[in-house]
Amino acid sequence: MLKRYKLPVLLFLSLVLLGATTLGVSAISNGKQASQANLVVSAGKATSITAAKPYVVNMQNVPKETARQAAANARQHALPFMTGVSAKVFAQRKAAAAHSTSAVKQEGGSIYTAPKSKSASPMTPGLITNFQGQSDSAATCPYFGGCEPPDQALAVSYSWVLQGVNTSFALYNLSGALQSGWPKTAQSFFHVPNPGSCDPAGPFLSDPRAFYDQNFNRFWVAMLQIEGSPIGDTCANSSTYWVAVSQSGNANGAWNVYHFDMTLGSTNFADYTEFGFDQQAIYFSGNMFSFNNGSYQYAEYLSVRKLAMMNGASVTAYGNTDPTLNSTPLDTIQPTLGEALQVGGPLSGQFIASEDINFGGGECSSGCSGVVVIAMSNPGFSNETASGLFVPTAGYSLPPNGDEPGCTGCIATNDTRISGTPVWHNGLITFALNTAVNNGTQVVPAIFWGQIAVFLNDNGSIESASVSQSGYFYYGGDGAAYYGTPVSDGDGDMIMPFGYSDSATNPEIAYTSRRVTLAPGTFHDGGVTLRSGDGVYTGSRWGDYSAASPQGVPFTNDVWFSGQYSTTSGDWSTWIGHTKFVAGAS
Repeated sequence: MLKRYKLPVLLFLSLVLLGATTLGVSAISNGKQASQANLVVSAGKATSITAAKPYVVNMQNVPKETARQAAANARQHALPFMTGVSAKVFAQRKAAAAHSTSAVKQEGGSIYTAPKSKSASPMTPGLITNFQGQSDSAATCPYFGGCEPPDQALAVSYSWVLQGVNTSFALYNLSGALQSGWPKTAQSFFHVPNPGSCDPAGPFLSDPRAFYDQNFNRFWVAMLQIEGSPIGDTCANSSTYWVAVSQSGNANGAWNVYHFDMTLGSTNFADYTEFGFDQQAIYFSGNMFSFNNGSYQYAEYLSVRKLAMMNGASVTAYGNTDPTLNSTPLDTIQPTLGEALQVGGPLSGQFIASEDINFGGGECSSGCSGVVVIAMSNPGFSNETASGLFVPTAGYSLPPNGDEPGCTGCIATNDTRISGTPVWHNGLITFALNTAVNNGTQVVPAIFWGQIAVFLNDNGSIESASVSQSGYFYYGGDGAAYYGTPVSDGDGDMIMPFGYSDSATNPEIAYTSRRVTLAPGTFHDGGVTLRSGDGVYTGSRWGDYSAASPQGVPFTNDVWFSGQYSTTSGDWSTWIGHTKFVAGAS
């Protein structure tokens, strides 16, 4: 979500300068075990949203964004990171997280140095392709005069690399050449009408997600729009999801563009776009907050038949609202991203959610454990039903913010929601979230990751689910790892991009890996640097998620990913990488 505010610099009590940084990788057996079991999951109440036939947008006719637009459309208001509490309360919780007794304490484990070049990390595969992505500027986000943070969207086919950030889309070929007429504003991409004099800056659009569906050779993109009281304009309150699908495999051609009213007749708006797919349907979800006071209300998640949208028909999204765990509302119900021809089985789409906003004293500041998995039977049809199950896991808790040179706790690590899109492959849901880990000398931001095996009955309901493997990816000293987005290739090997910084290292993009044959709960090494940071970050906030995209799995094992790094001007920029495991080589 677009926002411009700065959390207090003194979120940590002291600045630790370390010459060498180490990483610990530990299996689930080393962490705090789940104390919860047999908890009751309610998948929520049935609901639906009808959308008219789409507007067709031909990208050949959409103008390239220009900096001139920025001069005419500067926006002063913005939406903060939505947690259901005030920015002040959230900042207090983040400050306390640096000294949390709920942080998982790790001892021993494999120790590695911080992310380095390929030569320092022999087991993680090297880069095949890497190139500059979009950067913060008045041209990238014209009607914001620049935007922060650059929520990542990435979709890669055999011909194109489509990248989205707040609030812009760029199209590259596989060698990284920006295509003529790109980048384009999100407003132009989705053909979103201007709201009028109530907001001269234009529509408030944010939180892009994207994927490429190799089964049908189509690109898909989703984004949210909010108007009214949450962003401080005088427009009538509204909350819309825009969802677009390319009419062919040509991302530079015609797209069908739909919009869905996420309010469902309520006085609530949707935040934090979540988007996924399988063979039969696309899935989208959001966190619902009150227009009146910004308090968190519930989550909603929905499904739509893919073929109907691809064919340009009017559609109805069917799904559920207010899923709960022991009557407490869940949030961030992430649909899974399908990588294989058979995803989720022929009956049910799959979702996963961690404990977050309303758990553990708020954002798990008192510690949480476990995830909830949901299966949706008959997705996209009026007889859709959903079932959920709680899966005990090792513990996790609200992470402290990360350090950078000269500034303690200045890199935002958000909360314990699963931020990057989880993936489904060979019966396993792969996910990651930010957590706090006590590395033996201090509490640092770390990544808790895992794979959940979900088993369904013939009706598509969940019979059982369990942790296949999980672990903590963390560093020693004040090394901070955050926003991991693990993705599996066709063989089950894993690549995970993430962010890294410490008191001697500017915020950078790195990635690590594990072969499917590696011991459970571990990665091969501390990772490879995709793009080092060029300077100290001085922008309003880091985040909100990185992105990874398999290219044509299972036909190849290529994995593409994107993240953000800091520039010499103290702003953000993005970089796109491409790698793969090769048989007989690292």
